[in-house]
Amino acid sequence: MSSKLLLPLVLAATLLPSASHAAEPEAWTFEVSLYGLAAGMSGDVVVKGVPADVDLGFDQILDNLELGAMGKIRVGHGQWALTADIIYMELGASKNGVSVDFEQWVVEPSLSYRFNPNLEVLAGARYNRLDASITGPFSIDPSSTESWWDPIVGANVSLPLGEKFSFNMRGDIGGFNVGSDLTWQAFPSVSWQFANAWSLNAGYRWVYTDYSNGSGTDEFKYDILTQGPQLGVTYQF
Repeated sequence: MSSKLLLPLVLAATLLPSASHAAEPEAWTFEVSLYGLAAGMSGDVVVKGVPADVDLGFDQILDNLELGAMGKIRVGHGQWALTADIIYMELGASKNGVSVDFEQWVVEPSLSYRFNPNLEVLAGARYNRLDASITGPFSIDPSSTESWWDPIVGANVSLPLGEKFSFNMRGDIGGFNVGSDLTWQAFPSVSWQFANAWSLNAGYRWVYTDYSNGSGTDEFKYDILTQGPQLGVTYQF
């Protein structure tokens, strides 16, 4: 789904003319973003060989979110940029007498190259650290800690919508059996620059990860789609 949506936008971005043919100055830019992700989670989790279904709508996240912090830092120089996206969540959910608790870090460093004002490509990694536990009518309540790195490749597309608004599309794919079997992300959004250095961003984010490790009573599996609306603010200097 994400590739079908991203490819036409990439083609459109490459065809859009640049505002000027003059060489752009090699200036440093810095961006700091804080955002909230009201994400739902659905899929399957296995901890120490004990399976559990996860089906948590984003309208239930605030009731089950114990702690969350999310932000992004971007440093650019000319056509190159380094970005670090960081998410931390403590989350618990219950279904049919079985409770699943997560403590999760997601750290996503990437390097991007901007071909024109509308298109940049990126390569990077997505790091996951997950403390998961399952509580229910079992002889033991299993818990496990897993961490892994996934290589990712993707693109950012930005299309102007007038003077202060723009439509943005971020998409990536990775895993490739290095860490997880597959991971992908799609994030369409709209930005509004309401002041010289400030902008608001609202969109909808999907992140899918299919990771497994071990077997039998040591099996760990995290096959989860996280999705929901995201709202953030960015300061650029």
